[in-house]
Amino acid sequence: MPRIVSDALVTLFEHFKEMQYEGIPGVMRIKSKNPGPIVGITACTHGNEPSGLAIFEYLLKEKNIEKTLRCGTLYLVINNIRATEKFFDATNEEEIRKSRYCDINMNRLPKEVLRLPDDSRYEVLRTKQLLPIWQCFEFGLDVHSTLDPSDPMIISRGEKFFQNLVHGFPIKKLISNIDKVQIGLPAFALYGKPESDAKIFAIEAGQHTDPRSFERAATCAMALLENLDMLPHTQQAVTTEYEEYYIDDSVTFPDLSFDLVKDFKSYEEIHKGDLLARNAKGEEIRSVFNGHLIMPTSLRGTAKDISEEITFISRPVKMHRA
Repeated sequence: MPRIVSDALVTLFEHFKEMQYEGIPGVMRIKSKNPGPIVGITACTHGNEPSGLAIFEYLLKEKNIEKTLRCGTLYLVINNIRATEKFFDATNEEEIRKSRYCDINMNRLPKEVLRLPDDSRYEVLRTKQLLPIWQCFEFGLDVHSTLDPSDPMIISRGEKFFQNLVHGFPIKKLISNIDKVQIGLPAFALYGKPESDAKIFAIEAGQHTDPRSFERAATCAMALLENLDMLPHTQQAVTTEYEEYYIDDSVTFPDLSFDLVKDFKSYEEIHKGDLLARNAKGEEIRSVFNGHLIMPTSLRGTAKDISEEITFISRPVKMHRA
């Protein structure tokens, strides 16, 4: 199968695998001579999502961030090393699909993950290993991408939207409250100390290996560092409109007999009572309010995965200006 990412990203990943900070592999710490914010940018929470690696390559090679960081401390972290290894070793589409995680989705961790002393699943062990690094973050950006073509998204932790931090992001759609609705615990829920006021969010940069997703992710990272005065400002002051989709429900299937009634599109508008899914027995799943479908699965029929949400449902879109 032709390589779907550049040799440069493969080389960068191999370098990061060998890198350690305080004995923790896959972590690079860049500390300026001047005090300032502590920022974490995390890549490959899912192994098949390389946009975060594209950020690392851009910052290290194009921006020479180790010398140009004006203040503060920057952590670059590969969250799921083993799943990313699987991705780069994949030889067909099925192996790529299975490289999302090893034992458990790192964005669907057990809510009691830190209180599981005998759990040997890789993502649980890696979460505990990375926790001291994650908890250093005062600002955190977790970088993701999507299986299907989709507009990029900013994903807030809870309901908080930090307009001043995302100025200059080439993304206009905001997904809020998804971490409160989803199954399990997303990795970024553990960023920052519990008692801190850490400002944490994620992006969905676009489709997994689309070069435009890589470019978009790098632009977001640069904008964040500029907004925090950690790099010289290059952006023009502009007013931006954001579309907020507040997640208030999801669809999960009780068994494999259910399927969506059609191929829904992300952000598709729905109304209370609309039929979303059903099975041969006549059992139905309908929307309980007006809103939009967010990230509906494209894996329908026998190929679908019912261990996670089939789709999220947002309230009607709201507009924000910043």
